[in-house]
Amino acid sequence: MLSRGDAVVYKCRGLYKVEDVGTLDFSFVDSSKQYYTLQSVEDAGDKAYVPAEDDTNIRRPVSREEALELIGRIPEIEVLHVKNEKFREQEYKACIADFCPENWVRVLKTTYKRTKSRGSMTSLDRKYQMLLEHALYSEFSFALGIPAGEMQQFIAEHVDNYSPEPHLRK
Repeated sequence: MLSRGDAVVYKCRGLYKVEDVGTLDFSFVDSSKQYYTLQSVEDAGDKAYVPAEDDTNIRRPVSREEALELIGRIPEIEVLHVKNEKFREQEYKACIADFCPENWVRVLKTTYKRTKSRGSMTSLDRKYQMLLEHALYSEFSFALGIPAGEMQQFIAEHVDNYSPEPHLRK
């Protein structure tokens, strides 16, 4: 069980801290259940309430060693091969459904590759790229002690061909 102050990754929304553990005083929730009150590390207005027994939507962040190991394996991580464009979003969602950072990298590499080959980014790719960069960079930032805003550059310096072309970066 998590304790107050613990860092967690909530879905693919980024890094949160456990603010409280206990019952909730909302009319629409089961008052006999324990909940984690999660506070976003980056957005003071973003709170989430997660049942304490729910171990599918929250997890502990990767360690420093796991983050560095995953960054080192980025060149080996395969992109997604979507055969039918109509199902691209379903493929992205399926790939990130387990909230595994390696799968987030798969989708990101796919969006980067598509953007480079097309010369422009689709709105769907932009949506998932922004979501997953935020989630991945905030988690790696926590694990490595590097500001999230510097994470793309840090990864690019450690991995060839990770980031989009310089003119396509945010």
